[in-house]
Amino acid sequence: MIFHSNKPNLHRLITVCLEEEKLYAYSLIDKLTVSVETGIMKACNTHQDFTDMFAKFSSPYDIILLVMTEQSRTKMCDTLSSNLEVIQQRVLTVIPIQFGGNEYSYNFFTPLPVLSSTGDIKLFASKVSRLVNNYLHIDLSELKPWVFENIVKDILKTYNFYNIILAYSDHVDFGYDMMCNYNSDSNKDVKENWLIEIKMAKERLTIRFIDKLLKQDRTHYPSDSKVMMVTNGTLTSAIFEYVSTVKKQQLIDIYIVDGWKLCNLIAHNNNLVKEYFPYE
Repeated sequence: MIFHSNKPNLHRLITVCLEEEKLYAYSLIDKLTVSVETGIMKACNTHQDFTDMFAKFSSPYDIILLVMTEQSRTKMCDTLSSNLEVIQQRVLTVIPIQFGGNEYSYNFFTPLPVLSSTGDIKLFASKVSRLVNNYLHIDLSELKPWVFENIVKDILKTYNFYNIILAYSDHVDFGYDMMCNYNSDSNKDVKENWLIEIKMAKERLTIRFIDKLLKQDRTHYPSDSKVMMVTNGTLTSAIFEYVSTVKKQQLIDIYIVDGWKLCNLIAHNNNLVKEYFPYE
């Protein structure tokens, strides 16, 4: 593995797998070319081992490769699902990768897409290296507001949202920044209406801001409109709980894309990285 650091706060690439699948992990990491200083292999045996690793061992300055095979996929994905809130709140970069089996499709709402092997280990290592390096070069903190807005629009287009309209002008406040449509994977014939609020943030968002967003006037929009807030910031545990309560009470369908999710969406699309965060 070739290590060369160009981001001083990032120190480790942590490769995590089941004890019995370490050979798969070693065969991959030996061929990676990634921009980090050190690499660590950590084998886990139980669900609690993974939970402890996400909660204690890793940090926002690490990138975690979660290695699985077709046989362990169900167990590993269940582990990811049960730890997803911790991963997102701690802003951990987790890349699930799978040896063997079919390639799996993913969409805008997939929490953590699984990168599947092509069968050629060198090609697979190149694919994984590219994804790791994409993450390392994405920085949402210093963007100009209009650039951030363009990124959001291009992300939506990339992940199959359409009829994207900027919902403001110099004379009228429409309450939201964008309107668009989306056809869900479960029912391609059903057109979803989305209202998008874009928020550049220098600090964690508050429940007050989310509450204000939910209470905005939507009388001029389709009654079934869903609300999405896109921000480069991070979310508190209180916001997670508040949004969960809102959804359970069916007050409104709201989806929040924070900085963690944005980096995930951008890193998996090389064209977006090349346009906004070029490094080659």
